[in-house]
Amino acid sequence: MPHLVLFFSLILCVVAAGCSAGSTDDPPATATPAATTAAATVPPPTTPASVADPPAPVSIATMASSPTPSETPTALPTDTPTPAPTPTATVDPSLLLPDLQTLPPYDMFVQVWPEGNHVIRFSNSILNAGPGVLKVLGESDRSTATTRVTQHVYNVDGTYDEHPAGVFEFHVTHDHWHVENFALYEVWSLTADGELDEVVAVTDKVSYCLMDETRSDRPDAHPEPTYTVCDQIIQGISPGWIDTYEYNTPGQIVDITGLPDGTYALRSTVDPDDQMREMDNGNNAGTTYFDLAGEELLMLDGPPTGVETD
Repeated sequence: MPHLVLFFSLILCVVAAGCSAGSTDDPPATATPAATTAAATVPPPTTPASVADPPAPVSIATMASSPTPSETPTALPTDTPTPAPTPTATVDPSLLLPDLQTLPPYDMFVQVWPEGNHVIRFSNSILNAGPGVLKVLGESDRSTATTRVTQHVYNVDGTYDEHPAGVFEFHVTHDHWHVENFALYEVWSLTADGELDEVVAVTDKVSYCLMDETRSDRPDAHPEPTYTVCDQIIQGISPGWIDTYEYNTPGQIVDITGLPDGTYALRSTVDPDDQMREMDNGNNAGTTYFDLAGEELLMLDGPPTGVETD
């Protein structure tokens, strides 16, 4: 009997040992969080508020019955004037001179200011029709508190001479530098034959920023602009290039308040004081003829004939 007890005890021990062998647990697996069943809802992009059109420029005057011209100015006249032949005796062949010419004024209309003044607004373009560049440089003169302008007049061999050409002034409204007294705007009455008679309205001589703005169709025009900044260091107009002041530029006016109805001419003259050295000073003016009836202005194709005069 003791042997049986011992036998069963051994069997129980073996069974117990087998059970204890697997008692050491493996390290627990890292718990994996349950996948999110629904992604966070992303709100659809909102339609941006429409960008408002830029506000229309505030006019210094109210328009009268004259039609408002397009904000895009009329294209420059297609007939670029050909410089008048200049006697060779008056031009040194060793010089490459500019030749300044004013194209006939365009984009003309009457504007009525709140104070009651009637003015003609217009666009003005100046062409350098010569073989040489118009190049001017500024130099401060403390003795006179001005910035003197010197023109570089080039020779065919690449050298240049210096020519005094007025002064620069800072134009507060335009926020850049101008050559003083560079243009003159006049309204003329006409004779019965359509010839210029008397000046009936005039604007003080206008200062100008000189730069290459529009390339003309002239075959000798420089391919790329050279002068693009209006500072007091250097300005100019390259051969074949045009500098334009559009009708909405401050100062592009002639006051015609009280001028009777009739047929007139608007004449714009570049360099009226002959400050610049150029090929020909006799072709600096551009003229446009027009009929005036109250606040209506009609540009004419050329000089009229049979003009009614007082």
